[in-house]
Amino acid sequence: MGFVIYDLETTGLKKRFDQILQFAAVRTDESLTIVERVEFEGRLRPHILPSPGALHVTGARYANLVDSRRPSYDAMLGDIHETMVRWTPSMFIGFNSISYDDEVLRQAFYESLRPPIFVTNMNGNSRGDLLKLARVVGTLRPDVLKSVRDQYGRRIFRLTDLAQANGIDPGRSHTAAADVATTLALCQLIAAEAPVLWSSFMRFSNKAAVLEFIAEHDTFAVFEFKRGIQDVHAVTAIGFKPTDKNVRYCLDLTADLNALRRMTQAELMIEIAKPDGPILRMKANCSPILAELWELDQDLLGGFAEADLECTAANARSDTLFVQRLVSAAVASEMIWPKSKYVELQIYDSFIQDWDADVCQRFHAAAWKDRLALIDRFQDARLKKLARRLIYFERPDLLDPETRQQMDRAIWGRLQGLEPDAPGRSFAATLQELDILMAEVGIDDLLASYRAYLQAQLPAAA
Repeated sequence: MGFVIYDLETTGLKKRFDQILQFAAVRTDESLTIVERVEFEGRLRPHILPSPGALHVTGARYANLVDSRRPSYDAMLGDIHETMVRWTPSMFIGFNSISYDDEVLRQAFYESLRPPIFVTNMNGNSRGDLLKLARVVGTLRPDVLKSVRDQYGRRIFRLTDLAQANGIDPGRSHTAAADVATTLALCQLIAAEAPVLWSSFMRFSNKAAVLEFIAEHDTFAVFEFKRGIQDVHAVTAIGFKPTDKNVRYCLDLTADLNALRRMTQAELMIEIAKPDGPILRMKANCSPILAELWELDQDLLGGFAEADLECTAANARSDTLFVQRLVSAAVASEMIWPKSKYVELQIYDSFIQDWDADVCQRFHAAAWKDRLALIDRFQDARLKKLARRLIYFERPDLLDPETRQQMDRAIWGRLQGLEPDAPGRSFAATLQELDILMAEVGIDDLLASYRAYLQAQLPAAA
């Protein structure tokens, strides 16, 4: 199985309400030699307002993003999805991809009716995040991967900084193709100079391998990175979230277990809910990086000896009532997300069923004029709404006047600020964000032209 190195450029950091503008990827063989590459770009959708900061960083001009000569957003997503399915099975790797790029891709496939939306970890695929690996290599093998530090002495793991610190030309950063080339070069460096860590990275990109490792080891180490510091946690797995067995609760073996035993259940919940609480919430399907305790120096384990940690784990695991109390408190501390009325935020309400997945395929195979007749064949109310939105965005002339007017009010009402608590960006809020940015970085033609567009929308909103 080979690798797919990919990157996105987007309109901002709102995973549910921004959009992809560029997608670039290379497929490699097992030795990380490129065998195929693709680049796609798409037009800005009419209801998306780019973050001023994103335009400033990428140098994108608003007028170019809405240029009719750019491929449509729907066409771009069709190309991306088809390519990723065709490249299956592979290990998909990005930089900060688990928490961002992968989520943006899922959102895009969901909103454009292109199941499977979980393409990077289905049908034999696995996924890895180079940012996670870079932090571990920087900790365990600083001779292999050098990093720069900020004014407070904390290590910085931005892609461009890592590249420059390690003699790699980042090219024109913040373009998808250049960032893919940089990510690939860092992968090649680590694979060649730290093969054991690279092998571990590949191993734990697979959820089944993570769960098997946890089942076989009473104690192990989990790597986490917070506030510029690489933390290594010696833990033992004690349970899982009932509604999502990918979430495993791991007890930090350096915690004061006797103090935890003395706590009431309410006190345990408060303690566990703290950012540095005694329970590590690990997602098996998010490519955690794990290690056996004997692989690590004692100083990385908080000064504890491996034998002492194993003894602590055995003592905790044998106390069934204590473990049950900890797991119960961890479950009770889970965030409960309320149901949303906005279709963008309903992505994880339920899986797309086989019947609806088949209708999705028929929808995209049909001519635009024939897609209206397919909307009522969806059983999932979310997909009915998304299908109607797709037609509204791509071919609004096909909708009857009443439906089009209703959608105008729903879409443009949000942009005009008629729903003050609505997620996403409004014209007025984006203009305010832009003015703050221009006060910091100065006025340039790119930002000034975007400001003129936003300013022109305010009379309509009023």
